[in-house]
Order: sequence, then structure tokens, then C-alpha cells
Amino acid sequence: MAVKKETKKSIFSDTNEEKTLFEWEASERPFKRRDRDFWITAISILVLVSVILIFVKEFFLIIVPFSALFMYYVLSTVPPEKVKNKISNRAIYFGEVSYEWEILRRFWFEKSLNSEMLSVETILRFPRQVSLVIIAKDKAKIQKIMIKKIPLIESPITFVDKLTAWLSKRFPLEERKK
Repeated sequence: MAVKKETKKSIFSDTNEEKTLFEWEASERPFKRRDRDFWITAISILVLVSVILIFVKEFFLIIVPFSALFMYYVLSTVPPEKVKNKISNRAIYFGEVSYEWEILRRFWFEKSLNSEMLSVETILRFPRQVSLVIIAKDKAKIQKIMIKKIPLIESPITFVDKLTAWLSKRFPLEERKK
């Protein structure tokens, strides 16, 4: 048993030679294609908000929701490319970009759209958080490797999370699946 612990420690402590501990290929961001009903509902809500903003005479403020909807449209119609991610004894790699263990604070898992995500907090000002799409069946393997270097935290449910869950339940933009 002591020999195995020594071997595990040496994998992370020997930074002279980089060793890949786990590697996977996934999309570079979460992706979910939206249907026609979603877009009709979203545009209807946007037009209603715009009419209200016209009555308040905030003409420049109308541009903000339209530009946000356009960005969301582009992100939900253009599928993401595949990227190779890897965890090594030196760093975490997102494609060609590496984040060394010294700048990583903690990690957690979350769901975004239809994807399972590995989120890692950094000590940098930018990016403050790095999120990688993972394959759901590899979650346990990744957690086992990551927990040896940085702590795992459970992301607490915030007020914004509760509010968005409540709004999506009361005002669905898509048809509910039964």
C-alpha cells in the first residue's frame, strides 16, 4: 500500500518529464440546437420589452437585448469544433492552452445545456474560471485525478440559479417534454 502512495505522489511531484494522466476529445463549448418555437417566443418577448423601452424613451437600451439575442442565435446555430483536452502532472490543457496546477484553486462539476462540465477556478484575474466539456462516463476518472491536486467543492445554489429555475418553470421558451 505504501508503494502505491509513493508512486502516486511521484507522478505529480516529478515535473521534469510531463506525463499525460487522462486525455479526451470533446466540443469546445456546450451546445444545444434550439427549435423554431423557442425563437418565436424569444423574439416576441424581446419585441414586448422593446415597446416598453420605447415608451420610456430609452432608445439606445433597445440595442442591448437585440445584440444579446443575436449572439445567442449564433452560438446555438453554429456547432462547436472538437478540441483535445488533457490532464497531465504539470497542467490541465484546453486544446493548446495550458493552465498549470499552481494557478488552479479548486474545481467542481456542473451541467450546462446538455453537457457535463468540469469547471476550475484560477487565481488569475482573467480567466477567473476555466470550463471544459467532459464525457459523462469519464467524470469519476477525472475527479479521481483532480482531487489529488486541488480540492473539489460543490457549487452552492445562488439566488440567480433559483430565480432562473423559477422563471424557466413558469415561462418556458420551449415546449415541455412529458
